[in-house]
Amino acid sequence: MSVLKVYGKDAERLKEKTVAIIGIGGLGCTVANLLARMKVKLTLIDNDIVDDTNLERQTLFEIKDLLKPKVDAAKERLGQFTEIRIINKELSQKNIENIIPNDIDLIIDCTDNVQTRLLINKFCHKKNIPWIYSGAVGKIGIIYLISNDKPCYECINKNKQGETSCEIGVLNTIVATVGAINVHVAIDYLIKGKIEDDIIRISDNQVTRIKTRKNPNCPVCGREE
Repeated sequence: MSVLKVYGKDAERLKEKTVAIIGIGGLGCTVANLLARMKVKLTLIDNDIVDDTNLERQTLFEIKDLLKPKVDAAKERLGQFTEIRIINKELSQKNIENIIPNDIDLIIDCTDNVQTRLLINKFCHKKNIPWIYSGAVGKIGIIYLISNDKPCYECINKNKQGETSCEIGVLNTIVATVGAINVHVAIDYLIKGKIEDDIIRISDNQVTRIKTRKNPNCPVCGREE
């Protein structure tokens, strides 16, 4: 059954949408693969190369791709389905406004880095661009679609650093699950403008929803004096 049959004629609008995916690791590969096959135009941002330790969970890459830039290998794989724009750079406070194009409808965070997420959060709040914070570590996954009228990443993060997938590992099954739900949330937004209110958390084969609350003193989205 095609996305057109599921969503009706509005699904044709997906071909007009552009999504930036930041981080082409385990989550990024799953998200990019699914969106590309639904004809969403993609901007892929990553400055890493394919390593043999990636192949277990980063499903866009094969042995022949080792040592290639991830964005190049991803474009080779997905360019047959949709328009792919690649940016082989690391985001920083100095370059983020120049790196992320102006025609983006949605940004999807697939990084494993709190500092990069804080940069994305500030940029998206300033530009009023919705973005999806997503993460997977061990057997736990998180998805949260953030817009300017919701608690931002800074509100819910509260300076927590936590452990990363590089430090404790991550199952390829949780990566695939989080990536698929991430795309479902993205498609609902791109077609219907639907924004999930809660954080979606996956753990031990269970999906739970976590309520969020704006921090009025948040330095990014708090009330201005």
